[in-house]
Amino acid sequence: MPPTDQPTATHETVMDVTEEQIARIYAQAFLGATEKSASADGMVEELASIATDVLGRFPKLEQTLRSSLVSQEQKEQLLGRIFGGKVSKEVLNFLKVLSRHNRLGLVRQSAKLVTKLHAERRGLTDVEVRVAAPLDNATLDEIKNQLRKSLGKEPVVTMKVDPALIAGIVVRVGDRVYDGSVSSQLERTRAAMIHRATHQIDMQPERFFATVG
Repeated sequence: MPPTDQPTATHETVMDVTEEQIARIYAQAFLGATEKSASADGMVEELASIATDVLGRFPKLEQTLRSSLVSQEQKEQLLGRIFGGKVSKEVLNFLKVLSRHNRLGLVRQSAKLVTKLHAERRGLTDVEVRVAAPLDNATLDEIKNQLRKSLGKEPVVTMKVDPALIAGIVVRVGDRVYDGSVSSQLERTRAAMIHRATHQIDMQPERFFATVG
């Protein structure tokens, strides 16, 4: 029933915001501890890889690390067995700090924020470019140059091919989307036609619903 569903949705939203705020604190602490290191870029990549390549591929491991049935000591031992000697000491210590505060469930969010904040500090910005077909290097370089001028930052471009676009390009910078695809133009044209037709019916209904005699 709707009255029952609504409080649940609100509660989940509040929890998501709270977790993101906590994850940001840990992300900032991680960057503060590693920013002066010559290996800072590598450590950021290590943490991102753990979130995507390890936890993303092995959901049971993530469930174990999140579980309240597994003790903090057991989790630290597991982290040592899996990542010891494979990642930097700083990254492993960061994971253990999360474990000691029962925050291993924030690894993914923390890693995402670490990557974002680290890029911002270096004057970089992540950009997703979706196109209908692969671009040649000259065209890609031109797109990067245009983004560099408009954003005032160095774009880190991720290219994705989406045949559904028909033609054109869709650029996403953070939460903002710049859409120049033909399919989107067609959809906008279609919506405009429907709007005009509806408006005409509202203004002159007798033209459309006249009784045939």
